[in-house]
Amino acid sequence: MIVQFYGITFDLPVGWEDITDDLPEGSPPTLVKGSDAGGALQFSIAKYRSGEKPNADFDVLRTFMIEFCRNNFIDIERIFERKFGDVMCVGVSSRTTDQTLSAWYLSNGKDFAFVTYLAQGRNTILSMRN
Repeated sequence: MIVQFYGITFDLPVGWEDITDDLPEGSPPTLVKGSDAGGALQFSIAKYRSGEKPNADFDVLRTFMIEFCRNNFIDIERIFERKFGDVMCVGVSSRTTDQTLSAWYLSNGKDFAFVTYLAQGRNTILSMRN
């Protein structure tokens, strides 16, 4: 189902719910899957308002992702790039026996989003698709 969520529009699979208001003040917008196999999907959004326009490109997003990977002990060889219309996406996914962690930096050239997904176990996967 297509949803509007904190200023962004995307296709949200059935069974996810917004729990942002239930979290401590200052927490990023957060969705959770209602079943035991679910996880948490968090969004940090930076919208361009005025002033000098950012010059976002894949290199900028990749630099952000490399830093994220290094801070979380993820092999940077796992980084991938995709383009969805005018939106650039640089992402990574890492699985251990205990958890799945995926992260994406997205930009339309002026606005940015950092999205993370964390789930317990190896069998839960969420991905960015064309």
